[in-house]
Amino acid sequence: MSGSGLKLGLLPLCIALCAGTVSAQDVADTIYLGGPVLTMDDSAPRAEAVAVRDGRITAVGAEQQVMSWRGDSTRVVDLEGAALLPGFVDAHGHVAAVGLQAMAANLLPAPDGRGNSIAELQDILRDFIDSRPEQVERFGAVVGFGYDDSQLAELAHPTRQNLDAVRADIPVYIVHQSGHLAVANTAALALAGITAQSEEMPGGVIRREADGKTPNGVLEETPHFVALGRILGGLDAEGSIEMVRAGVDLVASYGYTTAQEGRASTGQVQVMQALAAQADGLKVDVVAYPDVLVDRDFIVAEQSRDYVNRLRVGGAKLTIDGSPQGFTAWRDRPYYAPPPQMRGDYVGYPAASPDQVFEAINWAFENDVQILTHSNGEAASDLLLAAIDAAATRHGNEDRRAVLIHGQFLREDQVDRIKALDIFPSLFPMHTFYWGDWHRDRTVGPEAADDISPTGWVLQRGMRFSSHHDAPVAFPDSMRVLDATVTRRSRSGDIIGPAHRVDAMTALKAMTIWPAWQHFEEGSKGSLEVGKLADLVVLSADPTAVDPETIDQIRVLRTIKEDVVVYDASERDEGSLLQWRPVPGRLDTGSELLRRAALTREVPTSLSGVRRRVALRAASTPRHGATCVSDYLFATLAPGFERAKDTLIP
Repeated sequence: MSGSGLKLGLLPLCIALCAGTVSAQDVADTIYLGGPVLTMDDSAPRAEAVAVRDGRITAVGAEQQVMSWRGDSTRVVDLEGAALLPGFVDAHGHVAAVGLQAMAANLLPAPDGRGNSIAELQDILRDFIDSRPEQVERFGAVVGFGYDDSQLAELAHPTRQNLDAVRADIPVYIVHQSGHLAVANTAALALAGITAQSEEMPGGVIRREADGKTPNGVLEETPHFVALGRILGGLDAEGSIEMVRAGVDLVASYGYTTAQEGRASTGQVQVMQALAAQADGLKVDVVAYPDVLVDRDFIVAEQSRDYVNRLRVGGAKLTIDGSPQGFTAWRDRPYYAPPPQMRGDYVGYPAASPDQVFEAINWAFENDVQILTHSNGEAASDLLLAAIDAAATRHGNEDRRAVLIHGQFLREDQVDRIKALDIFPSLFPMHTFYWGDWHRDRTVGPEAADDISPTGWVLQRGMRFSSHHDAPVAFPDSMRVLDATVTRRSRSGDIIGPAHRVDAMTALKAMTIWPAWQHFEEGSKGSLEVGKLADLVVLSADPTAVDPETIDQIRVLRTIKEDVVVYDASERDEGSLLQWRPVPGRLDTGSELLRRAALTREVPTSLSGVRRRVALRAASTPRHGATCVSDYLFATLAPGFERAKDTLIP
């Protein structure tokens, strides 16, 4: 695979059309000019203007040429110095679960929020409820993220009574900034089945009132995750649709015009289909990849390269191992400094058996189903490579575009095999910011940490790659993705793997044209070329023209899907989306919550209605182990979506 990107050969056509006379019926609907235009087209990487008609690009080039498409009805958009780029293509994320982030109240203390006292937490929650009564009604609960007792004026946790004062008739549940614990109101405790008669759960604490029996609302570790799972598992059809809608809105606010549900249940896809069919359905395109070990008949029946109401099933998802930050990635060598309960020879473990992996990959190749495989550790990737080699030998490998998701702990020889087997690597360099220090000090050690998400090795071999956010494991922050791919700077300021840093233009290709290729959509997305969709993002600055260390300060000003503005920062309701940038040295609530979830074995298996495969996997997992984050999300959300699909109106 070449690192030069794909060219459509349309530039001469563009110039010819621009130089000619444009008929009245062919005048542009919109012309964008007045700022740098980054096309991601190697034959003409920069332009001065773009013309659009009927949601597709009709001209790209010099302003004078493009303005020949102007007619009486043409809208001319002055970028006022802002940068215009192709809309970002989500290489790997979980848009349905991202809705949980988007639907949460921001309880963070200053400087990231205003949660500095219990009274202020109550005010934030009341404002949150008042600003979205329909969402609260549909969701059937109020969830907040980010309170910190050490930053509250009272230097104490809120209690169930404090939350009852906000709303007593529905569950109110707020998660501590560390992600280790939470506070539930009386209704949330009841939903979780936690009462004065409840015994303590292994690996956690139910804090009690003065009588030593009655829960005071504070839940630590295991009971916290059990309660959260019960609250999320109670979604009905309307609440589930609202969660997906919120996730799409949040992803769009970061410039993504194509989103991904990177591991879906059948119910999730059907809920998304119901939303997509609504008049105000999906703002951006969504590609879903159902779990290959759950419902293959559904995958075969639904997979398509064509969108229906901006939704399609792109193929299947397989998960081989867990999360590197949670010590559940399956390695070929012991972890550097694992938790004390793990032996010195601990290497993690597989989340699927070799038979399951070989059989799933073979099935995908045999049925021409694109398969995306989550593989983090070296041993997991060895298994994946062997399975793809066997399937390709048996069925051929003509443009299958099998995708390796994450590949955090790859060896260099494995990168050679990835190229030889024509596997597309979707890497996760954003880990260098969120967990780079953790990897350096705990998971793989200072030397090996430099090679996590080895973009440099990939580029040295002339390969393409995509760069993803994996939200809600981390926030779907496109500029954080871009910054980490370019600088690889951790929260502490350390550079994790300087040899794997890339220039800004390459990093932008990994978020546009290369993930478009990953999705078989390079003919219509990923670059600004004639004939492609007018999927655009407007940034406050040109990422290639600023100090790389300031890329994370760039903001998405507008997201435009087929020439329609679907997000405008100037019109954003501050209370409608939880949007904040993690500050170096401070925890990101969502990522820390899910890291802790990855270290908590009991959570998914304690939930009712979890898919049979998840339960069987948990039963075969070592006691000292932990489910990976994607398993936690799948097990927590899937039952609610499965119940919700049965209540959808045909």
